[in-house]
Amino acid sequence: MKKYIAFFALATALFTAGCSLDRIPLTGPSTGTFPASFDEAQAGVLAAYKSLANNIEQYEPFPNRWMDQLTDIGAMRTVLSKWPDYTQSTITSSYSGVEHFYARIYKSLGRIHLVLDNLDNLRGKIEDEEYYRFKAELLCLRAYFYDWACKVYGDVPFIDHCLTLDDYAYARTPKAEVIDRIIKDMDDELIDHLPVSWGSQTWGTARIGRVAAYALKARICLEWGFYESAARCSKRALELADGVYDLTPLDCTYYPTHAEGEPDPTPLFGFAAETGSKEWIWAIQFNRLAASNTHTGIYTLTSRVHNGAAGAGPSMAMMDTFQCTDGKPISESELYDWQNPWKNRDPRLDLYCVRSGSRTMGIQFSTDPADKTVYDYISGTSVTNSDVTGNKSEYGPNGIQGPGGFLWRKFCDPAYYGSITGTGYEDELDVPIIRLAELLLIDAEANIEWDGGDLARAKSQIDRVRARVKMPPVEGSSREALRSALRYERKVELCAEGFRWFDIRRWKESDGKTPVALKAINGPQYAPAYEHTTSNAKPIIDENWTVTYDGVTTFDGKKFDARVHTERKFQLGKDELWPFPYSEMVTNPLIGTENNNPGY
Repeated sequence: MKKYIAFFALATALFTAGCSLDRIPLTGPSTGTFPASFDEAQAGVLAAYKSLANNIEQYEPFPNRWMDQLTDIGAMRTVLSKWPDYTQSTITSSYSGVEHFYARIYKSLGRIHLVLDNLDNLRGKIEDEEYYRFKAELLCLRAYFYDWACKVYGDVPFIDHCLTLDDYAYARTPKAEVIDRIIKDMDDELIDHLPVSWGSQTWGTARIGRVAAYALKARICLEWGFYESAARCSKRALELADGVYDLTPLDCTYYPTHAEGEPDPTPLFGFAAETGSKEWIWAIQFNRLAASNTHTGIYTLTSRVHNGAAGAGPSMAMMDTFQCTDGKPISESELYDWQNPWKNRDPRLDLYCVRSGSRTMGIQFSTDPADKTVYDYISGTSVTNSDVTGNKSEYGPNGIQGPGGFLWRKFCDPAYYGSITGTGYEDELDVPIIRLAELLLIDAEANIEWDGGDLARAKSQIDRVRARVKMPPVEGSSREALRSALRYERKVELCAEGFRWFDIRRWKESDGKTPVALKAINGPQYAPAYEHTTSNAKPIIDENWTVTYDGVTTFDGKKFDARVHTERKFQLGKDELWPFPYSEMVTNPLIGTENNNPGY
């Protein structure tokens, strides 16, 4: 498993050398002259990339799975600090997550500007191609961080240089202006100086190549409604990606029970993907040999049997989203048997999620309180089922603390078997930021939403993603049919990767005005009852693939047996954004506490 040790060695060297706003160090680079050479410029650029790995929240890379847990597709343990408040419209400006994410964005921007401010001084000292390459990488990174800032906070101060003690107060810039600026920054002529990809023998997925740059530009254009530009950029990215990137093959074998085998998504979401997958285009790098360069996602996601926290997993609504193998929802398909609900389903259900009765990381997973022991297929012994017994059980005596009955399988590599010891465990699995499947879906959505888009091309891209897991082509070729198919595909293919939170805020209902989030995260979130591993609840699935329940209707006509896991609330006109951070409002005189986001 190749890790980019040099990446972090250079980044660490830069910042341990010392850098101050009020004095010039006697050794190492200074803010007045840095960067003064190719080596300093490269070290600064690599340090800017390292900022991606510093965004850790509740043990996890952020924004990533945690953002999805704040939507309809995820369920969290109800005792995890104040995280449930993020889905109940009760967070405030002083919440740690609100303030930490904002601070990390601007700290990352500071690292970018430390290099960018004086980069022009290197003209004539380094090759022009090297200069333009560094500039393109830095501006793409800046665009990535500002895009997230606008998605979460709306209007934010746009700062394009390093701050000083006398230069720190900036008013909030309208998000439309920020987005317009970052898109213009990623000028085609500039990003064409980047290599198509860095290749496995150099920097691999650690640095932004030309495909990644065009894909990022397409993503940002799509998110903010510039569909024609998104279609143009995604098309260019896919042209460049041809022969370089490809969808990773996945084994779609169905294992009805834990005794028959275990689904394996690791070629795409495990250590094997770091060097073996041609699908990863750009990824956050982690390495336990570098200081502060790990996370503990594996602890957060895995079951109590693995000494994990069972802290997050897919919701029942997410599990009920997966189509049957005929391409129809479970509420309509003749292939669906509610008493044997996992048979004849989209293979991504088992590839991406863990259900009771299956196996995860070599051990049987069961939420049935009757299963006091489970089988460990690696040691060949039965072990205590800590998910239902003991003082930390999630589905036994302390079940009210538990998640929604399921766990994520993505990013849980069996290589961690037996080594999880609690929150101190160092997880160094890289996390993809952009992969080819997302790029195909960006291209599809852009062509669906752009009035001049190619709907046949959009259908082809969706079908390509589905074909990888042996799902049938989508039915229908109208814009409405393809929009519905696209929304299913993004929900399922990109689950647990941090896209859903903003997707349901930018997507609109059929009236073209109301965000899908208003329906998706309003009302009770259901989970299987503690004494059951499945439910007889019959879902209501709309054209946007939003899954809801009426609390009464069942597949067998008997009493609705699902339990309410949490109550969720979305207030229109408020919860499209988080509140603006209190610390920024009280320290920045050009903002002030009266300038919070609506509803806060």
